[in-house]
Amino acid sequence: MLTRSPGTERCGERLSGQILAGVIPDAFVRALDGFESVLAGVALGRWDDPSPCAGWSAADVAGHVIGNLRATEAFATGRDDGDRDAHPVAAVGDDPLATWRAARADLMAVLDARALARTVPSPTGLVPLSGFLKSGAMEFLVHTWDLAQATGQAAVLDAGLVRNALGPARQFAPMARLSGMIGPECSVAEDADDLTRLLAIFGRRNLRP
Repeated sequence: MLTRSPGTERCGERLSGQILAGVIPDAFVRALDGFESVLAGVALGRWDDPSPCAGWSAADVAGHVIGNLRATEAFATGRDDGDRDAHPVAAVGDDPLATWRAARADLMAVLDARALARTVPSPTGLVPLSGFLKSGAMEFLVHTWDLAQATGQAAVLDAGLVRNALGPARQFAPMARLSGMIGPECSVAEDADDLTRLLAIFGRRNLRP
């Protein structure tokens, strides 16, 4: 049975000293904060609800993102983390919020200057882990929206992060589309806002009232 953790201090707040010191890319931490806010708002009965990710429930989305944190921790420490997406729902455990916070804390604990300088694979080639984290904020933003849509929440995404994610998303999408990770890009109006454009790159339509 999935449960919810009581409210506790967020990891981003506990690590403010590191963030201010510029050790961890600010965009990455802010994207994590946004996802955690939506994750903490999921009602108990909504975990099996379908998400905008075809074939995935809200729990699958959460498990996928938690798996991403664990995979990034593996990058930071030089481990081989295997196939984290084989069964994404298995990653959430009985308490998705507690599982997320544990994975986040474990990742932050290993993100020192040496780890951030480590060269890691990305869809566009080998890059320093610091660059991987900065550009990777785009995926957390999209999955924050996915989880909010699945669970009946209003996701207020950081406008600056969304704007800055458009460039990396356009670089990432062609290769991701070839491998079947995302669907065809959706068309948007000429006056579409940045969030609508970002979601469209990932094959989502931003349906607003």
